[in-house]
Amino acid sequence: MAESINDKEMGQKIRELVEEMKLYNNPQELEDMKKIMKKNVPLMMRGYLMAYLYVTRNGRTQAKPAHQERKAQAKPVLENATSFYINIGKISKGSAHDMVSFICEKSGLSPEDILSVAYKQNYSFVYIRNDKTEGVIEAVTGQTYKGRKVKMNFSKEKEEQQ
Repeated sequence: MAESINDKEMGQKIRELVEEMKLYNNPQELEDMKKIMKKNVPLMMRGYLMAYLYVTRNGRTQAKPAHQERKAQAKPVLENATSFYINIGKISKGSAHDMVSFICEKSGLSPEDILSVAYKQNYSFVYIRNDKTEGVIEAVTGQTYKGRKVKMNFSKEKEEQQ
């Protein structure tokens, strides 16, 4: 069965929403909502709930200019941030929120100083305000997170785009 133009457009919108979610600057709020959803929505219904929320809230009624406006707002936040690579990811049996708390505890940063987290399987990219980056690598590198020795470095341009 051939994919219709509308399916392609909806797929693109969903991918854009996923990218916006990655840039969301309050991982604790997402983590809290995830826990509430887990308690109240059966596992087999969660995908349907996401589809329902998308269709009723965003999918059919949202105009493109509003979406482009939100996307334009997200980019300047990262322009004011430095990207760091850290060898903590989903495989470390924690969450993005746990990792942010760990970094804040070890470096003295507040959660508001961490603008975004790209939480991957084996590693993460952490975007920290430019004016708060001094000493972060030294404070975090060599520490132990859930039994794993942590390494943190400035990320390379190519890695940021993944």
